[in-house]
Order: sequence, then C-alpha cells, then structure tokens
Amino acid sequence: MDPNIEPKILIVGAGPSGLLLALTLRRNGIPVRIIEKLPAPSIGQRGPGIMPRTQEIFRALGVLDGALKHARSMPQMRSYIMPEGVLPLKTFSMHAPADPTTCPCPSLIVIGQNHVEDALRAVLRQYSCDVEFGTELVSLAQDGEGVNATTTKQNGQQETQRFDFLVGTDGGRGVVRKLLGLTFLGESRPSVNWLLADVVMEGIVGDYWHTWGNSVFLRPTATPGLFGLILDLSKADHDSDHLMKDHISLQKTIWNITGRTDLKLVKVVWTSKWTPNIRMVDQFSAGRCFVAGDAAHVQSPTGGQGLNSGVQDSFNLAWKLALVLRGLAPMALLDTYNEERLPVIQTMLAKTTELLNATVDVQNSEDTSRWNRGGPLSMLSINYRWSSIVVDEQHEDTKNIARDPYGTEFRDLRAGDRAPDAPELKDLVNGGQAKRLFDVLDVSRHTVLVFSASPERYSAVLETLSRFPQGTTRCVAIVPSGASAVDIHGSDIILEDTQKHAYSSYGFKMGCDIAVVRPDGVLGAVVRSSVGLEQYFRQILV
Repeated sequence: MDPNIEPKILIVGAGPSGLLLALTLRRNGIPVRIIEKLPAPSIGQRGPGIMPRTQEIFRALGVLDGALKHARSMPQMRSYIMPEGVLPLKTFSMHAPADPTTCPCPSLIVIGQNHVEDALRAVLRQYSCDVEFGTELVSLAQDGEGVNATTTKQNGQQETQRFDFLVGTDGGRGVVRKLLGLTFLGESRPSVNWLLADVVMEGIVGDYWHTWGNSVFLRPTATPGLFGLILDLSKADHDSDHLMKDHISLQKTIWNITGRTDLKLVKVVWTSKWTPNIRMVDQFSAGRCFVAGDAAHVQSPTGGQGLNSGVQDSFNLAWKLALVLRGLAPMALLDTYNEERLPVIQTMLAKTTELLNATVDVQNSEDTSRWNRGGPLSMLSINYRWSSIVVDEQHEDTKNIARDPYGTEFRDLRAGDRAPDAPELKDLVNGGQAKRLFDVLDVSRHTVLVFSASPERYSAVLETLSRFPQGTTRCVAIVPSGASAVDIHGSDIILEDTQKHAYSSYGFKMGCDIAVVRPDGVLGAVVRSSVGLEQYFRQILV
C-alpha cells in the first residue's frame, strides 16, 4: 500500500478476526492500519478447530492453501478404562463430513491459531499491509465524521491519527470495548479451572484425540509428537502457577491422573490457565467504532465456535464498510452488522455453554453426544433470514419468520442463508473449463445468479443491474444441462449445470430463478423478477 495514502480504518488487534478483516478490506481496495499490542506474533495452538464455513471464507480470500500446510483432519476421540488408563474404552468420531456437492470443505480440520495467523499475515502482505506489533491504542475520540485514535509504541512514541472508522478485534481483555463503554454481559465460572498447553509427548500415538476420565486430554496436531494438552486442575496436586513453571510436577500430575507412566513429557512449548468466561456485548458498535471476535464475545472452547465466530463477524462487517467508504452505500447499511450478528452470537454462546455443562458435569461417560462437532456446529446453516436487507419472493412470511440463527430446523433454502456451492459446472465461455460455483463468487462485489437459459431473462437482469454503480455487481448465467446458451450475450461467465448440482441445491420455488450472493457468501435475495432485484439493491447501494 502506498505510504502516502492515509488509511481509512484502524484495526486494533491482530488475531484471526483482525487479520481477516484487514485482508477482506484490502481485497476491496480499502487502505487500513492494523496494530497489535503484543511485541511479536503469538505462539501456541489455542483454538485449533476450523469449521467448514470458515474454511470456505479462507478459500475465498486465498488463505486456505497456506493454512492447510499446517493442518490435519479432526482425529477420532479415544477414551480409556480407568484407573489404569491403558485399554481403550471407546473410540468415536466427533464430526461427520458435510455434503461435498454443496460444500468444498466438508470436514472439520485442526490448525493451530498461530498457523492460521501466519497464513493470514502472508496473504495480507501481498496487499501491501503489515501488522504493527508493539503498538497499543491508548485513547479514542469520535464525532460524526470520523475517529481520532491515539496510539503508543513500546519506545514511548505517541501518535494521534484520524480514521473514518475503528474496529476493535483486541480480545476479551482489549481496550476498545472499554473505551466505548460497551457492556459485557454474562458470567464467569471460577470453579472450573483448566491448564492448557502445547507439549511434545512420547509414548502415545498421534492417531487419536486421547482422553482419560474427562480430566486429561491430549489432542494431536499436524506436527508429529506435538499435542495440545488440557488438564483439569481440580484433579491436580498443584496449582496452575506451579505446574506452568515446574514441568517435572506437570509430568507427575499427568501420570497420576491418567495412570500412564509410559507418557514422557519431552517439552512444554506454551502454557496458559483457562477459566470459563461467558460474555458478550449488548451491541456490536458505537458510532463509527465496532467490535468483533473476542472483543465482542468470549465463550467456552467446547464446540469450537470461538475463532470461527470471530472470523465470520469480520467477514460480515468488511464488505459493508467497504461499500460505505467507497461512497456506494448508505451509513445505515452498517447497522445491519449488529442486526445480523447479535442473534447468531447469542445462539452460539447458548450452544457452547450447553456443551461446557455437559463436559464438566458428566452424568454418563458412555454418552459421546457432547463431543459431536458436526451438524449445526459446522456453521454451514448459520443465517440472517430475519435481516432487514434480505429480499425473498418465495415466502410471504420471510420478515416474520422465527429466528433460528444456526438453522437447526431448516429444510429449504431462503434468502439470508449461506449460498450453497455446486461442483461440475462447465464454463461455456472459456473453453468448457470445469468450475465450482464458489470459483465465480467475489468478495468485493455481489454476484447475481440467473438460473435460466432464456436470453430475454438474462438481458432483463443485465438491464436492471446497469442502473447501479459499475463494479458493484457481476452477473452469471447458470443454464440447465444440455441447454443451448449461444444467444445469451453480455456475460463473460455462462455455466452449464452438467450434473444438476446447482439447480438441485438451490431448488427455488414460486417462479424464482434469480439469486443474489453477497460478498460474504450469503444469499441477499431470491427473486422472480427485476422488480425484486431492484428492491434489494436499492436498499444496499446509493
């Protein structure tokens, strides 16, 4: 990024949420500044479970390939008969893959948060943006036109700079939420104490996620011999401070709880103490300032929703900020960030807390349902059906539909849902090249899908879209298998649905054959005519 170009947005905090926000904004041509209080990148696996929906977002931003170099599939979980801790009690899967025809990344994978951040920073540098480590926000003041932010570096150098917007992604203990005076409602559970660590361990294979009596867990990583350790401190003879410093005591504690004296603790890479803190803000913004990720909500790691939810906060917010900053959308569009994400996070906290309760207060050790990380926890059915900016002409009750942010009861596809993928599409313009539908979606503009081989239908859509600013939309024709598309003009993308995957996945009713996919991969509109199409874009674009 040209150093002479003033950044429009200050992002405070360079964890996954902040990095993904910065990258999505840069992909939209928005200059940003991203700062991080820590002097260097953090170490440690931390929240390693990357859900299918988050993988799709990484794929769209060109991050997934880099992250996969340090990833592994989610292993089966194996529990042991106690107190000897040697013979397996039960071995079971934690995640059933999603349908690969609608999802290019159907399985939950394990990647350490440090590697996720490395991959995000690497791609972000391609867009001339680097994290300023050792830089802290100390104060902010905003008015109707912008935000004055004062930062300080480790050498004491202080600077005040003006931005159009500021986003806090600085974690549960971050400063942005406090400076904005946002409430952080919820509860803490000091009675639950866990030691978290990354350890090199010998004497155990890395083929399974091992658990002993719900008190010691060893989760394998993509690095041979390296495990994520979770230890229930209520079962230990020493407190967390002692175990974090005295690794001989930590080794003996593992032996005592598991009964496995063959386990050899070779190295401790990183340690931390964790106590459940279940909280969220009552609103995700104040004026021109926003919060996302752990700055807006902290939750139990049970369910693997935390990092994933933060990433999805940022992906929801980024395209809206970009349109507003480019003068293409009204400020009111930013209100929908809070409108859409607040119910999702409320539901997420309820789900992860329910899993925490089932994990801590085990009534039946044979019941493995508390370890299920598939279904709604894959996050593929998270939706915004109630959003004020979605338009759905298939259902008259769209605006009154009961909220189900995780889509646990859904059977049909509606506006506000995640747009499904579809494989085996034939590009009729570019030599019959095979594509997935996700290959033609764009993080910097809306993609309008026309499910028709009618030239007149397509022309009518193009005429409607021509009334909106250039570069904000892209039109794609999806024709049925075997249909002729020689008379469709004005598009560089015409896809033949050779195996009927796209038509089957979308399955629209009531004469609807036009779908608008937002830059964040959500169906903004499902309509039957140019009237509905214009209704959608008139509330998004100025």
